Amino acid sequence: MSFRAFSTFLLLLFVSPAFSLGQTYISGLVTDAETRDPVPGVHVFLERAGTGVVTAVDGTFELRAPAESDVLVARFIGYATHRETVTANAALNLSIALTPEGIRMQDVIVSATRERQFKSDIAASIGAVDGASIREQNPSHPSDIMGQIAGVWVNQTAGEGHMTSIRQPLSTDPLYLYLENGVPTRSTGFFNHNALYEINVPQSEGIEVMKGPGTALYGSDAIGGVINVTSASAPGAPMLDITAEGGSFGYKRALVSAGNTIGLNGFRLDVNATDSDGWRVGTEYTRQSATLRWDRRSRSNWLLRTVFSWSNVDQNTAGSAAISEADYRDNPRQNYQPISYRQVQAYRLSSAFETFTAKSLLSITPYVRFNVMDLMPNWSLSFDPAIWETQNWSAGALIKYRYDLEPMRTRVVVGTDLDFSPGERLERRITPVRDGKVFVDWTENEALYDYDVQYAQASPYVHVESSPADALRLTAGLRLDVMSYDYTNNLSTVTTGSHRRPASTSRSYTHLSPKLGATYQVSPSVNVFASWRHAFRVPSESQLFRQGSISNTIDLEPVKVDNVDLGLRGRVPGVGEYELAAYALRKQDDIVAFTNVDGTRVSVNAGETLHRGLELGLTTAPVAGVSVRVGGSLARHTYESWETQIGEDYSGNEVETAPRVLLNAAATWRFPLLEGGLVSVEWNRLGNYWMDAENTSKYEGHDLLNLNANLSVTQDVTLLVRVSNLTDALYAERATYNAFRGDEFAPGLPRTVHVSVRYALD
Repeated sequence: MSFRAFSTFLLLLFVSPAFSLGQTYISGLVTDAETRDPVPGVHVFLERAGTGVVTAVDGTFELRAPAESDVLVARFIGYATHRETVTANAALNLSIALTPEGIRMQDVIVSATRERQFKSDIAASIGAVDGASIREQNPSHPSDIMGQIAGVWVNQTAGEGHMTSIRQPLSTDPLYLYLENGVPTRSTGFFNHNALYEINVPQSEGIEVMKGPGTALYGSDAIGGVINVTSASAPGAPMLDITAEGGSFGYKRALVSAGNTIGLNGFRLDVNATDSDGWRVGTEYTRQSATLRWDRRSRSNWLLRTVFSWSNVDQNTAGSAAISEADYRDNPRQNYQPISYRQVQAYRLSSAFETFTAKSLLSITPYVRFNVMDLMPNWSLSFDPAIWETQNWSAGALIKYRYDLEPMRTRVVVGTDLDFSPGERLERRITPVRDGKVFVDWTENEALYDYDVQYAQASPYVHVESSPADALRLTAGLRLDVMSYDYTNNLSTVTTGSHRRPASTSRSYTHLSPKLGATYQVSPSVNVFASWRHAFRVPSESQLFRQGSISNTIDLEPVKVDNVDLGLRGRVPGVGEYELAAYALRKQDDIVAFTNVDGTRVSVNAGETLHRGLELGLTTAPVAGVSVRVGGSLARHTYESWETQIGEDYSGNEVETAPRVLLNAAATWRFPLLEGGLVSVEWNRLGNYWMDAENTSKYEGHDLLNLNANLSVTQDVTLLVRVSNLTDALYAERATYNAFRGDEFAPGLPRTVHVSVRYALD
């Protein structure tokens, strides 16, 4: 780009296009009719001329007056559309009050097509937790809040770590796509099952979970679901929010948020500093996170959202530190691997540019990422002790163009996702030292793996929606993923033993992912949907090139999935809302790490599994001041065709660590006399599940009660109390069995108490 062109771009970016001599303009302010607060991001346009703008952070707008009389339209999802006639070449100063359409925030979804739309138009099951709920519950870990979405189980492995189960068994497998503001937090080639600890969840504006395979707008990774966490937007006026928290086992946390809007520019900074001694031996951890967001809305037809995120996590121990059944019952604080650790740093910068017309939207989001992880895996100390050092950086872009057509309310979305991610892995063997069952020290030895790998992706897609009848909405989509790995082995090639190393090579994949869906508005308050979606997942770099004892990992095939959904959503006036979804998900060529009798693991494409279930979400307010929320699922996960390399046949068995029942229910009492005061009691039910693929040992499940209370001390000060595991029940975050070590349990938190004081000045 020439210096002249770059200077012109900066001028357009920072100088208001309203500065023009001799031109007549229509200006105005758009507010919420109920709260009188300004509404940013409203699409204001002239219907016949086709020109339009979006409102700025302060709700203001300005657009050129029409050459002849026209109809000015103000439209924003969640509000009734405003229309009024404007006179040709007449300067006007309008005050527009938009009327909310009586919907909840959860009825407006951004994840399905990367922009706001009504859930009733989406042929998929999507659950959401809004920012107000996150703020009220003040979670210390994603598991504290994710379970209220029907069919979602996020456990706590240790510290900030977690595993996820959405229409799949609980595992560390690359089955989910994690997004921040619609941008993947990691490259497909470098998946991390702990992805939520790289996002500042407790200070976010909301979480959306699209269950099952992603739409045409999301490719590899999106098998079990898509999890999108939205950072909080810049406030329209000066704000300061400080929360100081203390809790059991030396838990300390400070959350600070500050922001303001100056002219057309809004800024917000969120900072999270957490420290804990851990409740088990050797499980202390710290984290620091910061999110800086800049929202710039012009008084013309474009906006810019730039977000920088940083997280630093330093924790012991890494993963679920399992112990024997005897220690689990008599000494659950025991930890056999206190020397293990996980140190993570994550940096992300994205800048979403959007420009509107009356019928179209162009969105361009370039991004860069950098991820570092140093790890001593606790789960392999007894059979494959090593230290891992991995890192990768990424540069990419999400490009989307949407155009609306009048016939049958048709909407066409085309776009492409681009990603280039070089990375490296260095793994060294260690000799651990034991004192009885407990690992207490280690010495470092030779390198087992040392390689560089470049992952590249180009993924064009098309998504179409149309309504041949007023009540019927049809959707179809197709995505082409073209992906490649370029691998360089920095050590010698090894073809035998337990640490084989493939020679330098390249690997590429090309895959088409189609989808079809339909929604039907049975009545104003009842909506049904159906969909079929295909998805896939390419092997990650560690599955391909960290060969282990397998004779061939280079030729691992992608995992393929077909998913069918049927759903019903509705509202009973004066009673509540509900959503029911039934699904069947068939997975083929699954990449599975089998655990041999001696504890070693092997990765292979191992057949076919079937996952079927029902998911129910329900909210109601039976009496004034009381609300009830229920979210649950009933599922069955089975091996359909499954035979290991050593001849074991699991076909017909249930998949391990896959409970049939997940249930989360809460009752909340709000006190009108104490503004903002509430007490909430939550019940979590995790059903029984098999601990091994042979179906020989079973975990019986557990029930947990949690208590949450908020009390407004003054207008600006709130006291928050959260008690987890109120009855101090003994339970396992994960239970497994193998023939070498028998039953093993990763014990869950005992009763813990967190007390916070929040000072909020808006």
